Amino acid sequence: MNIDFSYSKKQIQYVSGYIFKGASYRCSYIRFKTLYRNPAPGTENIEMYNFEPKENQRASTIILHGLGSRNIKFLLWIGPHLASVGVNTTILILPGNHTRVENNSVSGRSYFYPDINLMYQFWEHAVVDTLSTIDLLEQSKKWKENNVLVGYCLGGMITTMVGCLDDRINHKLFMTTGGHIPQILHQSPTTEFARKMFKKGYKPDFFMDDRERLYNTYDEQFPKVKEMSLSEIINSEQIHPLFKIDPISYAHLLDMSKVTFVDALFDSTLPLHSRKILYNEMEGAKRRILPISHVNWLPFEYVLAKYILHKLDINDKEAKKALLRLEKFENPLK
Repeated sequence: MNIDFSYSKKQIQYVSGYIFKGASYRCSYIRFKTLYRNPAPGTENIEMYNFEPKENQRASTIILHGLGSRNIKFLLWIGPHLASVGVNTTILILPGNHTRVENNSVSGRSYFYPDINLMYQFWEHAVVDTLSTIDLLEQSKKWKENNVLVGYCLGGMITTMVGCLDDRINHKLFMTTGGHIPQILHQSPTTEFARKMFKKGYKPDFFMDDRERLYNTYDEQFPKVKEMSLSEIINSEQIHPLFKIDPISYAHLLDMSKVTFVDALFDSTLPLHSRKILYNEMEGAKRRILPISHVNWLPFEYVLAKYILHKLDINDKEAKKALLRLEKFENPLK
């Protein structure tokens, strides 16, 4: 099976309306039709929140959220504060999550639902939507050369692939993410639904239900995958299909001088080996292990926002003060 991240670029027609504003930024809700060729019903429209500085724009960032919906409200906090110091900040809602859940599904489930065709559909769609979001930001003069793509959890996995496909991204910041899809499928609390399916007799293609065989296949084939080019990974018929949607397959293709990887010491959502193997594949990047869990850092968005500014080389005292400034929201209908 071949994975296909291609799409036809074109001038994007979009709908935009600002929903609130602060003293030094405005937030717009933006929607446009996905350029992905095969969206699931209910995921056809790309949705994003764009926080635009009112004055001089110094840099750009796109933030890709984690699996599900609850983490998004915390990440949205970052937008006003980064925009207040001149960073155009875009929070993209990934297909299959939050307000873009496909019909008759649950937020985030389809990325790890043990049906290879469904999995490919959502990983392809997420990559294409991220790339076309950069297209739109370029089109509207909001994507600066000084930029960073931030990926948390699922967003970090998507960032690994996008980072190999697009040279318009200056820096990639990975937050508490991992790889090795078999480990996630068989050990993560978030995929318990899949293991229940296996226990009830569900038999997916490519022996995804057979943990031992799947792990052994990965152990055997991964050394070859690490030597492959992007084209070889996408087109090879000699590797397990899960490798084609697995961040660990693409990590070695990244420019590590433009990568920062932050791992959570007490993460219980992603299996230890899942995080460790991707961390190890990022050798040469700036890597940090913090005494946090997968989610307990989310209320402390200031730390992430400050680190994003550091990656954008915005280190003046006024910018750091602005991150702590209490924003007064104005009614956009006034």
